[in-house]
Amino acid sequence: MPPLPKPIFCKLLGHTWQHHVEDPKTVWTASKNMCELDQESQEEPRFYQRCARCGAERDWDEKDA
Repeated sequence: MPPLPKPIFCKLLGHTWQHHVEDPKTVWTASKNMCELDQESQEEPRFYQRCARCGAERDWDEKDA
């Protein structure tokens, strides 16, 4: 018998959440005196949770009852 699809397992027993952080790309540029590097980030880091079985995502702060 083949294994059950992952979404059915999550529906029956619940998700297995894992914490993830997605860091934005960091850009390094030379300062005006051309002797130092300045770090610039385009966005804020994204904190979320992903189910290890089905890949569903939710915000880090969200709670399931």
